[in-house]
Amino acid sequence: MLPGAAAGQDLPRPRSPVAVAAAFLPRVQATLDRLDVAAEALEIRANRCSSPGGDRDDIFHIWIGMRGTTAAPAGPQLRRLHAEWRAAGWTLTRMRQLRNGGVNLAAREPGTGNGYAFDSGFAAGPQHVAGFFDTPCFRNPDGPVRFGRLRPELGARQ
Repeated sequence: MLPGAAAGQDLPRPRSPVAVAAAFLPRVQATLDRLDVAAEALEIRANRCSSPGGDRDDIFHIWIGMRGTTAAPAGPQLRRLHAEWRAAGWTLTRMRQLRNGGVNLAAREPGTGNGYAFDSGFAAGPQHVAGFFDTPCFRNPDGPVRFGRLRPELGARQ
C-alpha cells in the first residue's frame, strides 16, 4: 500500500498538486507564525513519492522548504513547539537539542500525515531556521504531474 492510501486501497487519494499545495501552505505558514519565523526563502514543489509506486507519473507529494530567521534564539521556540506537538498527540520523529542551543525537531501531524521538520543548529544561539514540510502521497486525477517547483500562487510552474 502506498503512503496516503486508505486501508484496502492500492492508490493514494485523488487530488491535484495545486489543490494539495493550496491546502498545505496555510498550515505551514500558521506553524511559522507561531514560531515568529521570518521566511527569507520559500520553495514549493510537487515531487515524486519515495515509496512503492513512486515511479508513477501521477503519484506525488508536496514538499515545502523554507529558510528563515527569528528575532531571538530559535531553540526555546522550537522546544516550546515540541511540547505543544507532544501534548496534541503528534508523532514525534526527532527531537535533538544541540550544544549550541539549537534544536532539530521533526514530527507528523495527526489526521493529515503531514510532516514538519526544523533545524536551528547553525551557530551558537542560532537565530536561523531551516524548515522542511511534506504531505503524504496523492494521485493526480488529471494524469501525469509536472514535477518540480510551483510558484507561490500555486497556479503555474516557474
